[in-house]
Amino acid sequence: MIGIIFGPPGSGKGTQAAKIEEEFGLKHLSTGDILRHEVASGTAVGKEAARIMAAGDLVPDELIVDIVRRRLPDAEAGAGVLLDGFPRTLAQAKALDRMLADEGHRVDFVIALDVPEKDLVDRILHRAKVEGRADDTREAITERMHEYHNLTEAVLDHYRTQRVPVELVDGVGSPDQVFERIRRAIGISSR
Repeated sequence: MIGIIFGPPGSGKGTQAAKIEEEFGLKHLSTGDILRHEVASGTAVGKEAARIMAAGDLVPDELIVDIVRRRLPDAEAGAGVLLDGFPRTLAQAKALDRMLADEGHRVDFVIALDVPEKDLVDRILHRAKVEGRADDTREAITERMHEYHNLTEAVLDHYRTQRVPVELVDGVGSPDQVFERIRRAIGISSR
């Protein structure tokens, strides 16, 4: 099974993806975590990504697609994979579709978390303070919101036209409340 958890920065994708991974055995593949690891390791990819993320811009499609292409085969082992932070653009979605088609797979579902922008900004600023994430500045947040609305919402439309179930889920409330909505939205009953 191949799923995507989707939503603007601060919507709770990582929190919910971890819950889905734990309960349903889907491997959580977070491009944000991968990029932060590359930055912390000081790799060439990490240095370039750090510069781009500090400005609040999206890392170029080619770089992200290459990272996912290298990590996806390992992540697909087992029950499947839940992608978090990818695809963020229409070009990335089409590249993912081609990668999956080569393996005889396709995206099975998309969960789109919906959270008011004021709540998102508050969450991200809190996360920056708690986790020490230097890329979560007010300026970077504003730019990421702009990028999200201009680029990544087209990904939802793409999957709708591909007849992939796209479930819009209210992302406000406790993590457990949101997770219960996700479970209902994709028709998965608890074990």
